[in-house]
Amino acid sequence: MTNLQTHKKLENRSVNLKMTNTIILIGFMGAGKTTVGQQLAKETKQQFLDLDDEFVKETGTSIKSFMADNGEKAFRTMETKVLEDRLQNSGVISTGGGIVESDINREIIAKSDATVIFLQADLATVISRLATDTERPLLRQLSMKQLMDRWALREPLYSSLADSTIQTNGKRPEKIVQEVIKLFSPDNALVSLRSEIDSLDHQIVHLISERLTVVKEIADVKKDTGLSVVQHGRMDQMRSELKKEFRDDENVSDRLIDEIVDLLTSTSINHENKMFG
Repeated sequence: MTNLQTHKKLENRSVNLKMTNTIILIGFMGAGKTTVGQQLAKETKQQFLDLDDEFVKETGTSIKSFMADNGEKAFRTMETKVLEDRLQNSGVISTGGGIVESDINREIIAKSDATVIFLQADLATVISRLATDTERPLLRQLSMKQLMDRWALREPLYSSLADSTIQTNGKRPEKIVQEVIKLFSPDNALVSLRSEIDSLDHQIVHLISERLTVVKEIADVKKDTGLSVVQHGRMDQMRSELKKEFRDDENVSDRLIDEIVDLLTSTSINHENKMFG
């Protein structure tokens, strides 16, 4: 089955999700599938299966050792066997990040009665989560370009296969679990959109926190050099640049830019004043 055929088949699946006997979590490595899957299974009183763990049970060896001895192609073939077998069980199933690269695997998942949920995290978040991970053989072998290429390949495959997508950036596992559960409530059509808004809100606050960290560094320099705390000219220039940049964006008005710049300026001044005492 081609990508297009799989996508067309999925378009016919009901958008009204029901709490089926099986929930399949898909997404890039580091998106939180195992942690979320464990908590989701506990919350919904279902069995939890991690396909990576099931692979180890099936082969009697670690994925790292299996791939070193047999290569990625043999790993994917065995992964398909494990997927087919474990789909006979009900519960919450966490999949490996590369499971969608196989046409056969995508067809198996698409034909199943399971609800497929894509846990989506941006690449920067994934890289930060995996930076110290020594148990992912593919990750240790890939250059940054190869990792980005693999990301670009898989993201549309996850999206086309999923019944719903949950954004995981900046969210704790328990928050993600509750969002998954809400997918099965009457207002499930709004859950994915609300999830995206929540994720963006978290990112905005994190960016403001990072900005204030830089403000602190600037305040230290001003304190040492005697420069004034407030430099209106710089913020006026920024205000002008933002209005020019977003002049064709109907979502961002000049008034909104003024309010944001005013808020950031006053927050920064208060932050610096506290430091100067």
